[in-house]
Amino acid sequence: MRVPYIRSLFAVSYVIVFVHCTKAQQGTTQLWLDGTVGQTFASYYKGELELGYRSVVSGGSAWKSLRAIPRISTAPTAHWTFMASGYVVSTDQEEDVHSLELRGQLGARYNFTPFKRMQTRLNVRYEFRNISTEGDPQQSQRLRIRAEAVLPLDTRNYRSDTMWYALGDVEAFSTLDHDPDERFSDRLRARLGLGRKFSYNMYVEAIYNWQRSHNNVEDDDLSTDQIIRLRFKYYFSPRVRKLPADVTSP
Repeated sequence: MRVPYIRSLFAVSYVIVFVHCTKAQQGTTQLWLDGTVGQTFASYYKGELELGYRSVVSGGSAWKSLRAIPRISTAPTAHWTFMASGYVVSTDQEEDVHSLELRGQLGARYNFTPFKRMQTRLNVRYEFRNISTEGDPQQSQRLRIRAEAVLPLDTRNYRSDTMWYALGDVEAFSTLDHDPDERFSDRLRARLGLGRKFSYNMYVEAIYNWQRSHNNVEDDDLSTDQIIRLRFKYYFSPRVRKLPADVTSP
């Protein structure tokens, strides 16, 4: 597929997502804070630990979530990256409803333009979720498909050690069996953001996120949520030329 067609597909996807998201009658404003540390090893592998905090700040009752995500990935070629992650998520769904989730995730990402200025990629992930809500265990399987793009703003070389960059993606969620009881059961997500790469080791991102979800705890209503997400990433290891620099993570 030629790059101009890929870019057109991204643009059309964002318009469709925005129109659909504005139709929902309910919504919240949320704040997400994420920090990631990582280490490269054996030339082609990267280990990461992501810690995150999420909460509703307006438009709904109290909700907050804490998560820890260990992740390992490998990039055997410039086009392919493979990932495996584990999630531990503790969430206050409502004032008196608490859940604990253990999640396994396997994924693959294909980069259509690894040697171009603009990076266009397709990310597919399978998740097996085990959620216990007030002692009631539930299991669910989910597929996530995300089209994403990253564009350096002040350099033409995506692998520069310092740069400003814009990022955007559209992600669809498909439950393969049944939805667990959770306040925000994702259906569709789109985001636009600005990032700063201070060095090969350190990144900061500010992202505005649109999310469409179901409330499976109260009334199963659709919700369109507006989210501000701040991310910090630091990698301890020096540059490894065999492992392409990647300013985004799952």
